[in-house]
Amino acid sequence: MPNRKEALMVQAVFAFAQGCGGAQIAEDAAEWFHGQYYPWIDKPKQHGKSPQDVWDQHGKEFLGRFKEIGRRAVSGGTVEKAALTSAAQAVETESECPFCPLNA
Repeated sequence: MPNRKEALMVQAVFAFAQGCGGAQIAEDAAEWFHGQYYPWIDKPKQHGKSPQDVWDQHGKEFLGRFKEIGRRAVSGGTVEKAALTSAAQAVETESECPFCPLNA
């Protein structure tokens, strides 16, 4: 049975994929997404709390950001690592979320 961190990662990936629509996701882009967000889920941020600790209160906001990252990362029917990295940085920078990796 997966632990909560893994279950939340599935939710994040699903939201990201929804944002991508029918686009293919390059393997290196998928690896980057996992490497960026899997450690993020349980890493303490604001006031010593991790995104996992506040998921019940902020999970819908987090998932909305993952969808937006997916929407912005699609280029020509594919999500490439460079476009994904750029989209994620833009969404995180624009967000007022203290839990986003760039804002922590």
